This record gives sequence, C-alpha cells and structure tokens, in this order.
Amino acid sequence: MPSPATSRIVVLHLTKYSDHALILHTVDSVAGRCSYLVRGIKRGNAVAAFHPLSLLDIVSAASPKSSLGWLREWEPALALHDIRGSRVKSSLAMFISEVLYRSFTNELSDPRFFDWLCEMIATLESAEGSVANFHLWFLVSYAVQMGFMPGEAIEPAGIFAADEAALFQEILRSSFDEAMAIPLSAARRQAFSRRMLQYLSWHLGTTIDARSLDVLHAVLA
Repeated sequence: MPSPATSRIVVLHLTKYSDHALILHTVDSVAGRCSYLVRGIKRGNAVAAFHPLSLLDIVSAASPKSSLGWLREWEPALALHDIRGSRVKSSLAMFISEVLYRSFTNELSDPRFFDWLCEMIATLESAEGSVANFHLWFLVSYAVQMGFMPGEAIEPAGIFAADEAALFQEILRSSFDEAMAIPLSAARRQAFSRRMLQYLSWHLGTTIDARSLDVLHAVLA
C-alpha cells in the first residue's frame, strides 16, 4: 500500500475520468505540475471544492497502476469568499488558472514559484477597489517568474511595439496598488493581454489559447 503524502495544491482544471471520478490538474508544492485522480465523487458535487485557483491542503498516494496520484483527503488552505462571490474576481481566477493549465509544465518542486502563486491568489482575494488590471499584472509577473523580459536578443522582432514594452516596464516597476491605478482603456487592456499571451507562448514553446480571456474582457467592459 503506497504511503500517504501531504502537500498543498493550487487547482487549475478538472476533467471527467468516469461517471464517479475526476482528474484534478494542479500545481503542487512538492511535485510541481501534476494531476490527481479523485474517486467516488460526481462532477457537480466537486465544483464547490475544486474551483479554479482553490488552494487546498491534501493527502495523496501514488498509484502502482497509473502515473496519476490518488487524492485521498483535502481541505481549504485559504478561504476564497471574495473570489467565489465576485463575478470579476471569479472571471480573473478562471483566466489565470487557464493560462497556467495551458502553459506551466514544470514537474519539479519550485518553492519560489509556488509561493509566488499563493501570494497572487491571496492578493486577488483581499484586493479592494478596481482589479481591472489584475490579469495584466499577473501576466507580467508570470513572465518574470519564468525568466523572460522584453527586449532579449533571442526574441523575434515585432512581439512588442514600443508602447507595449513601455507598459510592461511600467507594470513591472509598480506596486500592486499603482498597477491597478494605471489608466487604461478596455481596448488597450485587451490588446496588451493578447500580446502578453503571444509573448509567453513564444518563450514557453506552446500556444496559450485562453478562451476565458474573451469572457473576462466582457465582464470588465
């Protein structure tokens, strides 16, 4: 019988495995990007516990028959009442989790990255006032966490226009409150977020087709 292990996870995505089982895609504090099989639960009942960006303390076990771990126990590590109750914040959480689900593939433990992600979630939960620039702040910070900065010699020409590179630097230099207060039109916010996804896609070698971005922009409009 595999020995149980404890860790903390951030929920990115759910997929159906069978009528009474789900696959939970996560970033794990110990295992990096990994997935867990959750048995004996219907999808409708699972949603309450496994919303995008849910932060959970878990007990898991390895399976001798599968590369998937088995999720045995879980409980919230942080209550996310504002993220669940606010249409804007829940849409931001959906977008952030989708970006990570489609782009973060590191299967090694990275405490620095995991702590940064937990801080992002806690900041979104506790933020007051407008958070319309939050996804831009997240995308810039994510690029920096992954080691990318605009203007590197290896980049193909034309990824960033001059005004977009300037906005990247402005967000990078700003505190959270300052970044949220940058005056941006909906059109510029949308253009910059799409350019950031293109930028991250190029560096990470994958296409980040974040379908939740259109929903987010509609909510923010």
